[in-house]
Amino acid sequence: MSPFTEAAAEILARFEAGEDPASLSERLTDLRAAWKALPDDDRERARPIVSRLAARTRRPSGHGSRPDPRQTALQLESDEQVAARRALQGLADLAEPVHERFYEGPTDPDSLLAYFGHTSFRPGQREAVEAALSGRDTLLIMPTGGGKSLAYSIPGIATDRLTVVVSPLIALMSDQYRRLLEGGHPAVMLASGLAEDHNLGALRAIRDGRARIVFSSPERFASRSFVEALSSREIALFAVDEAHCVSDWGHDFRPDYLRLHGALEQLGNPPVMACTATATREVAAEIAQRLHLRDPLVIQGGFDRPNLSFDVLPFDGSGSVERKFATLATILRMEENRPAIVYAGTRKDVDAVSQRLRSLGLDAVGYHAGMAPDERASAQHRFLSDEGDVIVATNAFGMGIDKPNVRSVVHYATPPSIAAYYQEAGRAGRDGLPARAVLLAMRADLGRLIRFNQNRSTTVDSVAAFVQRLRRLSGGEPLTIDSPRDDGDRTALAVAERAGTVQLAPAGGARLAVTLTGELDRARAHQICQFAKDRGWEAYHAIERFVSNHEVCRRRQILDHFGDEAAGAATGRCCDVCDPVSWLPAIDPIKPAAGARKTRNAGQVAAADLSPEDNQLLEALKQWRKAAAGDKPAYVIAANSVLETIARVRPKTPDALHEVSGVGAVFMERHADAVLEVVGRAPESA
Repeated sequence: MSPFTEAAAEILARFEAGEDPASLSERLTDLRAAWKALPDDDRERARPIVSRLAARTRRPSGHGSRPDPRQTALQLESDEQVAARRALQGLADLAEPVHERFYEGPTDPDSLLAYFGHTSFRPGQREAVEAALSGRDTLLIMPTGGGKSLAYSIPGIATDRLTVVVSPLIALMSDQYRRLLEGGHPAVMLASGLAEDHNLGALRAIRDGRARIVFSSPERFASRSFVEALSSREIALFAVDEAHCVSDWGHDFRPDYLRLHGALEQLGNPPVMACTATATREVAAEIAQRLHLRDPLVIQGGFDRPNLSFDVLPFDGSGSVERKFATLATILRMEENRPAIVYAGTRKDVDAVSQRLRSLGLDAVGYHAGMAPDERASAQHRFLSDEGDVIVATNAFGMGIDKPNVRSVVHYATPPSIAAYYQEAGRAGRDGLPARAVLLAMRADLGRLIRFNQNRSTTVDSVAAFVQRLRRLSGGEPLTIDSPRDDGDRTALAVAERAGTVQLAPAGGARLAVTLTGELDRARAHQICQFAKDRGWEAYHAIERFVSNHEVCRRRQILDHFGDEAAGAATGRCCDVCDPVSWLPAIDPIKPAAGARKTRNAGQVAAADLSPEDNQLLEALKQWRKAAAGDKPAYVIAANSVLETIARVRPKTPDALHEVSGVGAVFMERHADAVLEVVGRAPESA
């Protein structure tokens, strides 16, 4: 047992013996520093005991109690992984403004718009700004890319009062925050990924009146110091971004959104602007009810994206899988369709499709939640910086990502709803130039969605069982729990909350304070379960009609789904129903491009044990990567799996290096000679 492992085991034993966590804080600090200094192979050997220790330090100090704030989780991430996580959250390059500008001019919409450097409002923006300036509640429904953030940012800088912006995604907040900083506007942001001194500085800026706009997640309202800082100011506007989260179920359920009306009461019920991109009439009504909006002005900015064309291409019968992939490859080989996002249904499909595309010579990267943080950050960086022009991803990619020049979004699998489809398709053409949304539809996808709906159906018995588990854990006292990770538990919690059986409140650290209020009303729970089930099947039937109806304009079907009665106004080609798919050439059987990289599963190669000589080469490659990255995170050069594959394969020629999964054209142009030199100097493996 190594000295590090012995130290970790000793601390774990003392925790489990009930020793006061405060007495171990210095030992934990020393252990964190030692962890960061460990070589990768020693860290892997120590990871099991360290994972147990980290889990123990996160555990509440007693049944039904909140976690002791002195119990700080052990930092398991390396500096590189921390940098990768910050990049995924959009926090990597945040900086303070060089000079803050405090607006002191007229507070009419046109003057404020000019101050932001714009000459005209998009549809719906002026009305939203006027409502906010007059103190009226607003429900703002605009498609992705419609300009919702400007609707609350413009009134946010108009006076010395405070505008609070609540968003579920750090990446989404950080992008909007960065834009305000670049303009010198007095905004602050609080997020768990930011340094503690940054968050403390943000609280000071709120209290002393310097901040006019503050960004936070809904979970932040569990912090007493945050709420107290907000309470010290007059709130001009409380903006709730992605407001449909108050209505979502299953994996989208964000319990803290349901408690925002309580935060509003604490802050004196300021004017509210609820913003969403994909709300049907029913969802809009639930948003208004859940946030207690008072006679809200409902603004629907128009769901049409005139510069997008929509195509649904069906694939059925013998050979349909290969014909679908051949069609995808043909689309992506057309330069006018890149950069492109390809949405696949599963992580397995992401890996398989991205590898096959690379074997055809396309610079394709994969992205899904099952990848290590540095792998995802590397893929995200390559795509956003135009080093890779195709990203194959699950729906984990996209929210908060601003890449305006995406020329096509291709759905390789049918999404679960029109709302999901349109939100993802809307990531194409955000620069206003022509772009395509293409859905490659197979009947097998519908079968997958049917099974998904059947498997996620929640019964009264499953809700009752979940509540009983909570009751056993609570011992009759208020209970603090982690937000459920399982979709079934999330939905059961949502049903129990809606049935009035539990009350939820944010408890800090993305945890929930749960109070059981009584026995489950089974009749009420049945009604709510049926509602959730019906909603899931309504979403399925809507997307099934969309992919199966080849007679009604695709644009018209989308607009009708969201209750937008305006006539579609395509600026170019409309859809496969209205216009022939003449842009797509004949589909030929797929053959790998001459000299193209062979399909290689980098993950499997990386997982294999490296020889001592290979490990020496891997360390040399990491040292080279660190020097090549300079002040930037190492993942911008190459992910760990790429270096591990190079260390094992030991390519001797540029062509052999280009065969490695994750090595693209830009990498070859910039780094091929240096990498081959490092490989050439390494001792041969035994």
